[in-house]
Amino acid sequence: MVGCEVAGQVLTQNIEPVFMSLIPKYCLPDISRYSDGSLKTLTLTYDFNGAFCGSVINFRSYVQPADSYEGIVLDWIHWDEPPPRAILNAAERGKMKANSPSWLTMTPLKEPYIYDLFTMHAFNAGGDDQEIAIFRCSTWENCQDWCRDCNISIPENDPEKLEPGVMRPIDHCPGCGKVMGFMPRAGIENYLKKITDPDEREAREEGKWKHLSGLVYKKLDRQIHIYKDFDIPADWMRIEAVDPSDARPTRWLFGAVSPEEIIINGRRANRIYWYTYLLPNGNIDSIARAVKVKRAEHNYREPAMVILDAKFGVRTTKTLDDSTSWEEQLERAGINHIILSHSAPGDVALGHKMVKEYLEPHYSVTKDKSFPGMMFAEQGCKGDRGPIQDMFNYSWKEGKDKPEEGYKDMCDCVRYAALEQPVYKAPQPEIDQEFARMVLSRKENQENSESVLYYGLGIKE
Repeated sequence: MVGCEVAGQVLTQNIEPVFMSLIPKYCLPDISRYSDGSLKTLTLTYDFNGAFCGSVINFRSYVQPADSYEGIVLDWIHWDEPPPRAILNAAERGKMKANSPSWLTMTPLKEPYIYDLFTMHAFNAGGDDQEIAIFRCSTWENCQDWCRDCNISIPENDPEKLEPGVMRPIDHCPGCGKVMGFMPRAGIENYLKKITDPDEREAREEGKWKHLSGLVYKKLDRQIHIYKDFDIPADWMRIEAVDPSDARPTRWLFGAVSPEEIIINGRRANRIYWYTYLLPNGNIDSIARAVKVKRAEHNYREPAMVILDAKFGVRTTKTLDDSTSWEEQLERAGINHIILSHSAPGDVALGHKMVKEYLEPHYSVTKDKSFPGMMFAEQGCKGDRGPIQDMFNYSWKEGKDKPEEGYKDMCDCVRYAALEQPVYKAPQPEIDQEFARMVLSRKENQENSESVLYYGLGIKE
């Protein structure tokens, strides 16, 4: 099935001509039409190899009621622009028997539920559903006579110089080799300059969801800021950032500070790799146990610092027997090296500024190239409400200078670390605690003995 917004216009002017141009005449396509003359069904009598086929493609529009989509068993759905939620739910029901795929080709201007339902869970966008993938492209990737990436014009593909109906003669950019598109640069520019709403322009030009145009970190790019997971070297410094909560899962973010120096806010810093996280529930003892297990999985006992949200960390909670805070309870549970996050007036804005500096490219002498000062592990940081999802969806409240609450928790952890601006120090060898107790006990016995000469023999002078 193919679904589109308006049958009379979209089907007749766009979809039907494309389908008919792709189907060989020997397939003997049989067409039925709606009362307005637009395409209703297309039956392929024969397949591309000439064998009997009988496949039927149904063409529907979103003007039709949602219940009219019920009861059709489908092997494949292509949505041309996002359908209303009720229509999608009704049509998707018909895919269960064959476990069929759905494709959506769209400009992300409306129906934001698509973003929440699919994009947020796509495995190639930081989600955890291996059956969902998204691909975003810019309008400029469909330009035939100019490559934006290389800033190279291809005059041979200029439609003003081509005969009517003639395809572009140069198929690939002479600079980067990518396949060129089918629209002239002048046509794209003339179209875009008429769009005065910057959010709509970003959606139409770059394929970014209009409702996300208020992103705090607009420069985040999955191709640049996400790295392939690797084993953290033993000589890198470990840090952790914590955004605690009583009512929802605590955010506990694990990072590694590499020896490579960068400059942040005019001062020396080091590149940070975020490699895993926890969303623990339960009491503080159980949270501490989960943290220690995660540390063991990554081959270390203690980080250089655990940066704890200051406002929540020192807040005193009174019980029948005692009054305590998150900071005190974590220390009792064996979480050491706690430092409180910066929480002075203006620190949120400063933190955003410093995170943005970390996300900028910084030159690496060892690799002889520039790449971000802060990056996220592709596998370790993915998942629902993980660091990648939160960072890429962290948005401003409309008309205000405060972020939305929805995706701020992991972003707060990142901000705490950026404000701390950790400087690399080589980890000190970790002493086995049981061995240390044995050494101290032996030393005490030596001091209490009347003669070192006979220590251990049970003999006194």
